[in-house]
Amino acid sequence: MDTVTALKVFSEVAHHGAFTAAAERLSMSRSSVSKHIAFLEQRFGARLLNRTTRRLSLTEAGREVLARTEIILREFSELEGALHEDQASLSGRLRVSAPHSFGTRYLGPILADYRTRYPSVTLELFLSDRQIDLVEEGFDMALRIGALEDSTLVARRIGDIRILLCASPEYLARVGTPTHPWELSRHQGLHYRYASRGQRWQFTREDQEYSAVARAGMTANSGEVLRDMAIAGLGITLQPEFMLKEALERGALVRVLPDYDHIMLGLYCVYAHRNQMTPRLRSLIEHLHQWVNTHGVP
Repeated sequence: MDTVTALKVFSEVAHHGAFTAAAERLSMSRSSVSKHIAFLEQRFGARLLNRTTRRLSLTEAGREVLARTEIILREFSELEGALHEDQASLSGRLRVSAPHSFGTRYLGPILADYRTRYPSVTLELFLSDRQIDLVEEGFDMALRIGALEDSTLVARRIGDIRILLCASPEYLARVGTPTHPWELSRHQGLHYRYASRGQRWQFTREDQEYSAVARAGMTANSGEVLRDMAIAGLGITLQPEFMLKEALERGALVRVLPDYDHIMLGLYCVYAHRNQMTPRLRSLIEHLHQWVNTHGVP
C-alpha cells in the first residue's frame, strides 16, 4: 500500500473526525479508508486513533504523526509541483557546439536518443574545433576536450579521453622508430592546431615527466586530416584514441613510444553560468554524462 496516500487519508480522517466524512472527501469507500489507517498503525507499531461510538480522536502517537504528516504532504506537494514545472519547461531550443571529429563519430545516436525522450526540445548542433565564445555567439553549451582556458565558464567533466602517439609502419621503417621522447626532434610531426600545449608533446613514465617537440611537418585544425597524413607515411601524430582506433586495428598505424603514457584528456560540458542552467540544458548534460559513463569513449 502507498504510504503517501495512506498519510493523506489519515490527515483527512484526523481533520474530519470520522471515516465516513473522510471517505466522501477522498471519493473512497469507508472500508478503504479504514484499511489505510490500519496499514499506518501496523507500519508505525502504534495506535493512531481512539475509536468511540460517537467520534474519533487522536492518540498521543496520532498527534505526533499528524504534525509530521502535514510537513511531509506539504513538501511532497511542492516537490511534485516543481518536477511538473521542470517537465513542462523541457521545451524550446538548445544551441550546442562540439568538436567536429567527436561530434561526427558519437553525437548522432546520442542526440537521437535525447530527442526521442524530449521531443519538445529543438537542438541546433554546430561542429567545429574552434573554441567558440558561448556568450557572444549565443550557445547554451559546448562540449570540449582537453584543458579549459576560460575560467569564467562553468565546466562539468563527464568523461576521460585517452590520447596516443602513432605513425604508419612504412614511415617508421623508412625513418626509424624512436625509443625515447628526445628522439622525436628528428621526426616529422603532424600537429593539431588547437592543442592546449601547442606542438609540445608531454609524456610520463614511472613517475617521470618528459616533453618533446617534433619538427612541424604539418599543422591542421582537423584530426582526420592529420590521421590520414600519418597513414600516408608523412609523420607522427598525437590524437585521441577514438580517432585512431580503426587505423590501429587494421595495422595502418602503430603506436609510437607505447611504454610512455600521456595525460588523460577531460571531456567537458561547458556553459556560461550556473544561474543560466535551464531544465532542458540540465537534461541534456545529464543525458550526455549517463551515455558516456555507460558506453565510454575509447
